[in-house]
Amino acid sequence: KAERDRFSLFTDDLSKCIICGKSPVNKHEIFYGSNRQNSIKYGLVIPLCTTEHHVSNVEGIHKDKELCREWQIKGQKAFMEHYNKTKDEFINLFGRNYLD
Repeated sequence: KAERDRFSLFTDDLSKCIICGKSPVNKHEIFYGSNRQNSIKYGLVIPLCTTEHHVSNVEGIHKDKELCREWQIKGQKAFMEHYNKTKDEFINLFGRNYLD
């Protein structure tokens, strides 16, 4: 159910790539792995087109450390601002700080 009801702090339209506006997209949890459910719960999800910015391309977010880090920084800032949380509260939920 949580996956079906995903939302994003970054966009109201999860059907178009947040970077280029193209479709189709995959909904990408900014903090993945053990933090995937936290990303879903707190709206740290972004739509990324399947051709340019996600799994099938060498420059996709899973292979592009800079792009991944950029969105992790944006994700932490958005979480802290939207939910009025401190850096320590973010670390307690997500396990690390991406801002330093």
